[in-house]
Amino acid sequence: MANNNHLSQLLTIIITVFLIGYFLEIFKVGNTLLRDYFQISTELLPLVLSFSIFVMTLIVYEKHKDNHSFFLGWAFFVIGLLDLYHILSYPFMPDFINPNSSHKSDIFWIEARLLASVLFLASVYVYSDTHLWLHNKSFLFASVWVFSFASLATGIYPEYFPEIRTPDGNPTKITLLLLIIASLILLYASYLYAIRLQKTGQKYLLCLLYGFILIVSSNFVYLFYDYPGHLLKASAYYFLYLAIFKSTVEQPYQKLVETDEKRIHEVEERYRNLFNNANDAILTTDLEYRITSWNLSAEKIFGWTANEVMGMKLSPLLFVPTMIAEEEEIIRNAMQGKAVPGIESVLMRKNGTTINVSMTLSSVRDQNQNVIGMSGIIRDNTERKRAEEQTKSSLKEKEILLREIHHRVKNNMQIISSLLKLQSVYSKDKKYVDIYKESQNRITAMSLIHEKLYQSKDFTKIDLKGYIKELVTGLVQSYEANPGRITLNINVEDIPLSINTAIPCGLLINELVSNSLKYAFPGGKPGEIKISLRSIDENKFELVVSDNGVGIPETVDFKKSESWGWRLITLLAENQLHGDINLNRNKGTEFQIIFGDVR
Repeated sequence: MANNNHLSQLLTIIITVFLIGYFLEIFKVGNTLLRDYFQISTELLPLVLSFSIFVMTLIVYEKHKDNHSFFLGWAFFVIGLLDLYHILSYPFMPDFINPNSSHKSDIFWIEARLLASVLFLASVYVYSDTHLWLHNKSFLFASVWVFSFASLATGIYPEYFPEIRTPDGNPTKITLLLLIIASLILLYASYLYAIRLQKTGQKYLLCLLYGFILIVSSNFVYLFYDYPGHLLKASAYYFLYLAIFKSTVEQPYQKLVETDEKRIHEVEERYRNLFNNANDAILTTDLEYRITSWNLSAEKIFGWTANEVMGMKLSPLLFVPTMIAEEEEIIRNAMQGKAVPGIESVLMRKNGTTINVSMTLSSVRDQNQNVIGMSGIIRDNTERKRAEEQTKSSLKEKEILLREIHHRVKNNMQIISSLLKLQSVYSKDKKYVDIYKESQNRITAMSLIHEKLYQSKDFTKIDLKGYIKELVTGLVQSYEANPGRITLNINVEDIPLSINTAIPCGLLINELVSNSLKYAFPGGKPGEIKISLRSIDENKFELVVSDNGVGIPETVDFKKSESWGWRLITLLAENQLHGDINLNRNKGTEFQIIFGDVR
């Protein structure tokens, strides 16, 4: 019965996705630009999922050591590369290495399908302690480049390979044979995974089975209908993404949740034991100061049992008559959320005698942060010292965690920058190379902030002078400007800016200095770029970026310009920093930005 349900669900998915893709086929007739747009859009879906799976498995591997998902992640990286070559080889795309053609694109496509089936079959045999060579990082890295370059070689010489389609667009016999072989391999891998599903009951394997069967259907549909084939493959990759997400993120997270629930229960039990067995007196009250809880130590210290004091007011139960006004003022402060730690006072026992105590009072709040009462701990100085040490330890742990977060963010940004740089190598159009370079510089501007915070001993302060100097020096190198030709004059005060202000400020400096390097000194002309940042008032700062170059023409209104660079500068200054930006053209170019710290 369950198998029939899964079969009907699969058929429903296949038919639904096919019909959606078939509907999109109408855009292939008529507008060529629209047809190409839909062609690329439908192919980008599985491509993005391929690289997303790779990135996800790479990130979580160090923590969970899931070799099966790790191998699948690398497999999707290789498959994604081949699919990317396939997209870049379309006739309507710029030439990729050598002249593009439909035959060249089809070769990459059939290679990706065959390689995917083999890798998915190999993944069946990868466990935590089996076939270690299959999930060795060095082996996987070398394999990626071997497959990548081997595939590129086939694309460079497509004339040596048989035609994938006939002149009328139908698949050739050899294409059908190769797809049948790939499909049989995938079905065999599905069979092996189904056996493992029965043995282990791991539900994520069901998503893998769905994905493999959808891939088989997409392979054959693509030969006759482009859009339905691409969408079926995207659906397949979604299920594979879901399977890997469940195995690498959701299942470990569920274990963490179960562990946390167990710990919460243990903490609750520990708190209950602490409340009932603590050496200190612990009590709570409502808003009318009526006692709502009273532990055993309170009974021992004051002589009143819990049954006797429940519902009674603290005054005059515990307060010395001559000190009632003073004690009630302390309680009011606690109810208003003011800190009342370690107050030395004198309280009264049931027998009328007094006792010197140290009280810590605090308000009790509900989930909406409304005050619903007060809690009090009457304890000695030893207990207070222990609590202080616990607080310091907790803050230290949070500091380590925050430092690690900044470190990981910086590393991820550097990976993105490296990918952009790698992509720019394959672009022959200077326009796109410049776009990649500008994007890298913007990412570097943000990454440096996290690097400085990671290196800083105080997360509330950033070494702005060092950050700006490193940022500007990197820009000079990026635009290949001769350091001896361009003089940098940096004057930055020691100003503690928050990260919310430092990032847009760094991006703003990046844009303005980039403009100066690109346009202010044409023909190798020497010049000077000045950057100053100073405090002009409480929470008011002045940033000035200037150069003595050729200047900006009077006809250019940067605030109304359609240029993305000028729009970005205006958005950063006015929307992100909530400041005012002005341009002075008297001597070269000088931008002045007045802004406040954004908390």
